[in-house]
Amino acid sequence: MNLALADRTAIVTGASRGIGYAVAARLLAEGARVAICGRDARRLDNAAETLRAAGPPGTGERVVAVAADTSVAADRARLVEVAHARLGRIDILVNNAGTHIRATLDDMTDTQLERQLGDKLFGFLGMIRLVMPVMRMQGGGSIVNIIGQATRHPHPDRLPSGIANAAAQAMSKAAADALAGDNIRVNSVCPQYIETDILGGVIAKEMRERGLDHAGAARGFTRANVLDRLGTAQEVADLVAFLASERAGHVAGSSVSVDGGYHRHVFG
Repeated sequence: MNLALADRTAIVTGASRGIGYAVAARLLAEGARVAICGRDARRLDNAAETLRAAGPPGTGERVVAVAADTSVAADRARLVEVAHARLGRIDILVNNAGTHIRATLDDMTDTQLERQLGDKLFGFLGMIRLVMPVMRMQGGGSIVNIIGQATRHPHPDRLPSGIANAAAQAMSKAAADALAGDNIRVNSVCPQYIETDILGGVIAKEMRERGLDHAGAARGFTRANVLDRLGTAQEVADLVAFLASERAGHVAGSSVSVDGGYHRHVFG
């Protein structure tokens, strides 16, 4: 699909692997110029080199890598400053950076909750507030927040993630309403059980500890969705690229699940 992104620029956070990397690759494939960030500088540099090598001639000039922790205000400001200076514009922001902390009401610590809120709420909101002036000056833009499905289905053993995702979802909708008049569309994507390195590690642990093969271990994550399989990062990236493009020009304030039918509510 031609999404007409050849003259667009994007920032994708948490893009050194997994969903963020797939999003960056998809936007590059559509011709966009992309700034990626991640906490681990070595992993980020490797991701940038892979992205540059995978594309057609000239792709290397369209990739900017900035090591940054978007839960830290100074890092956020530096990321946006470098991206704007190197790319000349900021048309698209994809907020993806984050962690996943498992804890219950009994054992969750304040530090764990603060870490999750720092990534998903303050990190996402901080990035939005930094790109707002640039997008307004340019006449508009598109923001996509990648928020876990725990925003709709909080699990008692993943309390920090559920709280942070719910907060980020509320913020995303409020930002969409606030920025629509500036022609800045804000939407969110809610993935569930996507086959990434992180989930792969969890499945590998299940295989070791329970003596299961890969299919058996993955079954614990897929049995609740009607497609009965894990999703792929590419499937998430395809949706994000569409929402970021003008093909989705009348989509604002929406939250779209990528979960194989796990989300069963008619509304919400």
